[in-house]
Parts: sequence; C-alpha cells; structure tokens
Amino acid sequence: MLSTYLNDHAHGVRVLLSLIAGGLGGAVFFWLSLPLPWMLGSMLLVSAGAVGGMPFRRSVRLRKAMIAVMGLLLGSYFTADTLSQFGLWSLAALLVSAYVVLMTGISLGVFRRFGRMDLPTAYFSSMPGGLGPMTIAGEEAGGDNQLIPIAHVIRIFCVVSSVPIYLALVRGVDLAPGPVALSELVAMPHWHDWLVWAACAVAGFFGARAIRVPFGEILGPMLLCAIAYIFELVSVALPPFVTVAAQVVIGTSIGTQFANLRTRYVLRSVATSLGSTIVMLAGALGVTELMAPLLNIDPLSLLLALVPGGLVEMGLIAVALNADTAFIGVMHSWRIILIAVSAPLLFRLFWRRVPRPDRHPGKSAESPDARSG
Repeated sequence: MLSTYLNDHAHGVRVLLSLIAGGLGGAVFFWLSLPLPWMLGSMLLVSAGAVGGMPFRRSVRLRKAMIAVMGLLLGSYFTADTLSQFGLWSLAALLVSAYVVLMTGISLGVFRRFGRMDLPTAYFSSMPGGLGPMTIAGEEAGGDNQLIPIAHVIRIFCVVSSVPIYLALVRGVDLAPGPVALSELVAMPHWHDWLVWAACAVAGFFGARAIRVPFGEILGPMLLCAIAYIFELVSVALPPFVTVAAQVVIGTSIGTQFANLRTRYVLRSVATSLGSTIVMLAGALGVTELMAPLLNIDPLSLLLALVPGGLVEMGLIAVALNADTAFIGVMHSWRIILIAVSAPLLFRLFWRRVPRPDRHPGKSAESPDARSG
C-alpha cells in the first residue's frame, strides 16, 4: 500500500512538473506571437525536456478529459447549414479514403526498406492515423509495441509542427494569436450553457465508450455538442481559458512521449518515421492542389482534412485558421474510424500473426491512451 501511494505521488508530481513546463512553453510562444502558441509551445518545450532526461509524465485521465473538451469545441462549429454540405462531403470522404490507401502503401515500403522493420511493425506504423488502436493491433499481430507508437508520435509531432509553419511562411496565413482582453479570457457563460456542455461531454464520453465507438472519447462529445448547436440549445463559444487549458494538456502529452528515444535502434526508426511523414505531407499537398478546384472546396480546409496530424490537433489548427472546422472534423473522424476498423481486419485477412522476437533491450513504451489519430 505504501509503495503504491509513493509511486502514485511521484507520478502526480511528474505530471504537475510537465504541465508547468508546458504552460511556460505556451506562454513564451504566446508572448512571441508564434502560431498555435499554447499547443506548439508546450509540446516543443516538454519534448525537448523529455529527450534530455527530465522526469516528465502525462496523466491519461486528464488527457481524456481534455479530449472530451476538444470534442465539444469541434462540435460547436456545426450549424443547421452544415447538414446541407453532406452530399459534397461524401465525395471528399472518398478522396480521404484513397489518400489513406495510397499513403499506407508508400509508407509501408519506406518502413520495410529503410527502417528494416518486420511486416507487422512496418504495417501498423505506416497507417496515417490511429496511434492507440494501431499499437494494440500491431502488438497482437506480433509487431513491436515500442516502435509502432514512436512512429505515430513522430508523425503527429512533425505534422503539428510543420503545417502551421508552412501555412504562415508559404501561404501567408496569419496564425499569430490575436489580442485577448482579460475580460474575454475569464468570461463566464450562463449556467445553462455550462449545463449543456457538461451533459454533452459526460453523456458523449461514457455513452460512446459503452457502445464501443472507435475514438468515442472525442466523437461522442463532438456529436452531441453538434446536435446541441444545430438545434440552438446553446449558441455561445466555449470560454478561451478552457480551450487554452486543453491545448496545454494535449501539447504536453505529446511531448512526454519522447522520453524513450535514447537507443540507436529507435533513432533509426525515428529517421524513417520522419521520411514517411514527409511523404504523407507531400501527398496531401499534391492531392489538395489537384482536387480542391474540382470539388470546389477551400484548399486550406481540404489540406487540413487530409494531413494525418490527428483530429484533435488539426481541429485546433482549423479553429486558429477560422477554416471549415465542421468539415475538417468530419473528414478526420472518417479517416481514423476507417483506419481503426479496416487496418486490423485487412492484416488478418492477408497475413497471419507473426511471432515477434526480442530485437533490442529496454522496456516497451508506455501504452498510449489511444485517441490522437
């Protein structure tokens, strides 16, 4: 009992230290007027500290709570007019599906040829989404449960870091945070709005989990909140301090996962993951330039719908861009559900389980909590 208490206490201290560092990084980025300051600043500072050996840890429960908040944020951008766009969005969903298939095939070759990974590890590392489910399915198929999450974390990290820089430097998009008055930052909506948000978060989170909806921790709150906004049960935006807190927690949780990047074998996988991510980003840019005019979709919205950076992270960028957040949220939801459902089934269909030999010493990576895409 005493050892358990001490371990829990030490873990809590490390989580608190991580959040303090993440908040400091976000504040510095905000002060410098850099893009997406609270998420990128916290992510970069904590990841640098984690690689350097700082005892940073994340709280899975806190991250899941903030993911539910992000579901509310994404759902708040749905309106009654959104429903009329579903016909056009079905064509975009087919495009996203084709992109997933193409990028998975290319990335699989990259991981096999340059990363020297066995088939199950390379296959589940190459998916453009589904960090948690791919780690679990990959381990069951005989893959390496350390290298698979590292590949996905590198993908998310690179996309979240590079997309804002590309948009700001190449597209000339202003992603710097605008001035926020203190009264706006701490503004408190009516209790009725809080009640609706809380009901959507709790019912969506636990309801989706009860019926085992893939990525239900974010999709459940997002769906219920979208319904609430479509039927105008609530009409005001979430308070800025809530979204800032969510960004710091999410950015910090990404950064803490770099604590295991210390062996030469893992570093080779990191380099391969970087190459795979560059291919995915280039593919998203190419498809956007080709298909956005044909589908009559805003190019920036289509680009954010395609890049494999995760529903939560791309949703935050969409909010900062004032892009079509509802469209981007739906497309990423479709992508991660498609991957989570089809990838394990296709592997079992075409390849049997491959026994995984011990390839390198050391502990496996922390089992990810699954909902970053």
